[in-house]
Amino acid sequence: MSRQVALGILAVASVLLVPTQALGQMQASERAVVAQTVDGTTLTLEYSRPVARGRELFGALVPWGVVWTPGANWATTLEVDKDIRLNGVEVSAGKYSVWAIPNRDHFTISLNPNPRIFHFVKPDSSSEQIHISTVPTRASHVEMLTWSFPVVRGDGAVLDMRWGTTSVALQVVVQPSRPVVLTEERQAQFVGVYEMSFPPWTGWPAEGRLEIFATDGLLRGRLPFRLHPDDELEFGLIPSGGPRFNPGLLRGDELFNVEIGINVEFVVEEGHATAVKFLTVSGEVLGEGPLVR
Repeated sequence: MSRQVALGILAVASVLLVPTQALGQMQASERAVVAQTVDGTTLTLEYSRPVARGRELFGALVPWGVVWTPGANWATTLEVDKDIRLNGVEVSAGKYSVWAIPNRDHFTISLNPNPRIFHFVKPDSSSEQIHISTVPTRASHVEMLTWSFPVVRGDGAVLDMRWGTTSVALQVVVQPSRPVVLTEERQAQFVGVYEMSFPPWTGWPAEGRLEIFATDGLLRGRLPFRLHPDDELEFGLIPSGGPRFNPGLLRGDELFNVEIGINVEFVVEEGHATAVKFLTVSGEVLGEGPLVR
């Protein structure tokens, strides 16, 4: 028997003698893909799914304050085909590797423009990285690390990472694709003056009248102050589904951007709005008030 044949037989025998448990561990973190389309924008996550197997996870297996990819093997990746916002942070279209620094009271999620990195090769910090802060919550136990979209709305979604009893959620907001021109009948539902109040943490005045009117098929709003320091007092209202709109930022009469981090939501009764709320993407009330005329 030649030496090469003998070595080949020995190699085959060694594989056959590997315990079943060890073979199972080689595939312990199976690869998964989850994707969601939100108003024409598609988000795709590819990741491996480590299993808890009774281990203490965050603060032990995954130490506090240490960079980690929320998955296993090759780094978890996020690909978006259009610009979005995650927890209010702008994310340009592209494919990123996903990293996290877990802490007891907050997680920092970082997106690196290099998507092909093995999990123990931590990326260097650079100006090209995108950093997003979020607060973990306690949830029911999940044995395998899971990324999902538990909530999908007309203009956004929630992207959630869960493992063990820890949930880390990110608010996704997309650019609305719906036409901005409304029929006269639809415009008339919302036109009027609303007496608004605003909480102190917004930095806006405590009170102010919101005037809603229509010009050339575009529903517009006007407040006695600017939503952002460089904005006009007047802004467009861009439909995002039902009685919900996003402020459209204007330069003169031209619509140049949509503020996807703020929802303007009307309460409609018997065919006409009776009140309005300004909401963050996570549902916090920025301001609210009834129709007064």
